[in-house]
Amino acid sequence: MSLTHRLSNRTRQRGQAILWFLTTAAACCAVFALVYNVGQVTNEKEKTVNAADASAISGALTEARILNFEAYTNRALIANEVSIAQLVSLDSWVAYNYEITQWLDYYFGWIPYVGQALNTIASGMQGFAAGVKYGVSIQIPVIEVMNTGLETARDLENAAGAFAANGIATGVAQANQTTFGNRYDEQPEMVSGFSLVAAGINEYAWYKFTDPYKGDQRADAKKVIRESRDPFSTHRGNGWLFGFINKVSEIASGGGWVVPYLSIDKTSGSSDLKDYSDWEAQDSADLTFHHLGVCGTFPFNYPCVQSDPLPAPFGYGRADADSDSSTGDNLCWASPSTANCDLAMQNSDNFSWSGPYVQLSGDTGLPDIRNLSHGLATDGPCSKNNGSDGPSLTFLSAVQKKGAATMTTPRLGMDVDTPGPLGSVKVADNLQNSDKLTSIATACTFFLRPDLNQNDRTQGSLARVDGVHEFASLYNPYWQARLGSTDFAMKALLYGVIGANPFVASVTP
Repeated sequence: MSLTHRLSNRTRQRGQAILWFLTTAAACCAVFALVYNVGQVTNEKEKTVNAADASAISGALTEARILNFEAYTNRALIANEVSIAQLVSLDSWVAYNYEITQWLDYYFGWIPYVGQALNTIASGMQGFAAGVKYGVSIQIPVIEVMNTGLETARDLENAAGAFAANGIATGVAQANQTTFGNRYDEQPEMVSGFSLVAAGINEYAWYKFTDPYKGDQRADAKKVIRESRDPFSTHRGNGWLFGFINKVSEIASGGGWVVPYLSIDKTSGSSDLKDYSDWEAQDSADLTFHHLGVCGTFPFNYPCVQSDPLPAPFGYGRADADSDSSTGDNLCWASPSTANCDLAMQNSDNFSWSGPYVQLSGDTGLPDIRNLSHGLATDGPCSKNNGSDGPSLTFLSAVQKKGAATMTTPRLGMDVDTPGPLGSVKVADNLQNSDKLTSIATACTFFLRPDLNQNDRTQGSLARVDGVHEFASLYNPYWQARLGSTDFAMKALLYGVIGANPFVASVTP
């Protein structure tokens, strides 16, 4: 009986392990489903963040590239203006040397052999001066046309800048879609409603960032252009030959105390920009007679060497480039003006680009040099966080994806649920923004040239060798873009648009 009783108990316990196994397997399936669902939601959230970041940095990078394009354009405009200064200086200097050879031939052509040499030089200079004048008369109008084209291209690029940045940001966001093989994915899109606000903020900031600086506002541009001239355009002195002749003559005459002597003195030799529309250049040299005389006022007279410029033609040249064929100011260094300074003014070569071109373009000489607007803040987060001491731009972008992209078990039609005393483990996405994943991103556009005085491993060959620090402007193409942090105000605005509480919402920052 005892054996039979034991067998009966075992029979009644058979199959209980299967029940425990099935219960455990169901719980494991639920846990696995939970892990899978959390992973799917997290993965798609990261994709949304990446799409927003890519969208924002693309927009900011577009703005940085446009600012760099404007900087290169400004440099080209400045180089062209300096070229005009060099051309009028060259014409003036060549005309000045031509007159010197003509008058030397006139004064000393009667001397045997010397006269023949002077006549040959004078004839050669005549052809050379005519060739230079012809070349300059062609090149200056061409440069003005080039400047108008550069201005137009730069202004069109600036006008389209904000729209281009927003358009590229939208395109990059939509391109962040996984579509290889049979992989299913929802295409990211800009958050409707908020995208209009963000685009408006981006465009407003862009158009307030720069200014064309027209008319009398071109003073800074004029200063930059004048300081960009080379030594030849800025100051043309006596030169070593005249300096040598003058020194020999002075020594041989005992400095004028023994016998009088003549010297050749340069009385003008520079270029300048009158107002904003007339490049002018002038060269002149006068003969100065040095002789013993009496200085002082009676009864305090004393002997001295007096220097008097002779009213004799010797060397003079002048060139003006403008749109109205006018002659600018006398650039004579002496006061009052000398004979050869006056002759230079009377014999100016006027290079004009007047005609239908000026009427159509409204050309006023010096082009508009677009630069940063006055009064821009330089202590914003985008500037401080990136080591820039200049103004910066922020670019906002908000991206969303449909919740169907998560591909969680409920969306696949599999309800994995094990109700029990501990509660259900059924997973629901519970997404904000009408069952959409949402992310907001901010990118910064700022100016920063690597500093030679700082330990910057990225500087390469970009740092200035003289160690001079450069400030933000549209004269240097060192604008760049990086991701930044979005402030709470923009996040709260996004939360309001999608109908979420900014303090508890799980919108991806």
